[in-house]
Amino acid sequence: MSKEDKDNMESNSISNQKVLIDKYISNKQDLKLVDYYIDDGYSGTNFNRPAFKKLLRNIINKNINAIIIKDLSRLGRNHIEVDNYLENIFPMINVRFISIIENIDSYENPESLDNYIVPIKNLMNDAYAKDISKKVKSVLKTKKVNGEFVGAFAPYGYKKSPEDNHKFVRDMEAAYYVLFIFNSILKGKSPSEIANELNKRNIMTPAIYKKEKILDQCRDNINEKWNAKMINRILKNRTYTGDLIQGKKKVESYKIHKLIDANKDEWIITKNHHEPIISEEKFNQVQEIIENSNARINKDGKVDLFYGYLKCGDCGSKFKKSGEYYYCESYARYKKCTKHSINRNKLINKVEENIKRKNKKIKELDRNILLQLIDNIIIFDNGNIKINYKEKGSEINE
Repeated sequence: MSKEDKDNMESNSISNQKVLIDKYISNKQDLKLVDYYIDDGYSGTNFNRPAFKKLLRNIINKNINAIIIKDLSRLGRNHIEVDNYLENIFPMINVRFISIIENIDSYENPESLDNYIVPIKNLMNDAYAKDISKKVKSVLKTKKVNGEFVGAFAPYGYKKSPEDNHKFVRDMEAAYYVLFIFNSILKGKSPSEIANELNKRNIMTPAIYKKEKILDQCRDNINEKWNAKMINRILKNRTYTGDLIQGKKKVESYKIHKLIDANKDEWIITKNHHEPIISEEKFNQVQEIIENSNARINKDGKVDLFYGYLKCGDCGSKFKKSGEYYYCESYARYKKCTKHSINRNKLINKVEENIKRKNKKIKELDRNILLQLIDNIIIFDNGNIKINYKEKGSEINE
């Protein structure tokens, strides 16, 4: 039963095929049923099917010497592959081939395989699969453009809405750890450090979480641990900002079912599809940290406290860190500004003092505090600084 069979569900059903083949065998004294080989739900263009491969092994092991199918489309819908099996492989390994509907029997009537209608039917079956593939792609694309999620499972941190299967709602347990991962990066942790922390806490990875919480199946002794690759995959997923992004992968062709990366201009993005877990601003800050991982890491392996926040008060360029000082990047690279700098400890004291005047809850300065309160810090040639706060009266979330 092929996934291209929706238009002929009744005639191509597994039970219908069995009845037809059983009846055919009952009228043939020289045939004995050994087994059924059923690849239910696989594409007819794909010959890498488990039951079909089992059939070939049993031919090689001489457990069977004849194959009976309802019609040629049951063997496959890739005309090159089907023709190769009929004209070369089956005759070479001395296997009798019978297709009931087309009245083909390579043993009783060898000429039946030479009939011109056989390659034509194979071409038609191939073209049918191609046409169905185009129709399915068109329907799925329309759904995506309309903002409907067409995947089987919502991303880690979300679950499908009970009211609308095409929408997401927060999965509070998983969403907590998504937020934890983003905040940990902003506090200076590396992806490896975050993975180690989650493993220490025995937090389930997304794959195990899906299996146990969504599919309601036991782990089957899966010993999957968090790693930096998993963390980075979550950190780069814009879904957590509330946008739905589909079409990032596509099937190479209707015959080659390998997934390949689609160009960015082919992505289908639905803004504000669901409730965000991460703000757009926080997401963008994390992307900048990831993209500039070499520039922002201190000797202790953590993100520099002021990375991404410092700007020159004279030319507007970013400040870059060298040793224990921050310098205007425009001067350091192009000598287009004055050679003004500021000591790291001196800057920490100035910023800390300024913030504490606004919020006495602050005990120690860290990147999470900067994220919540500050847009940027302007550094002037005379060593003075100006802090641009996000909103008046911003409070630290305890």
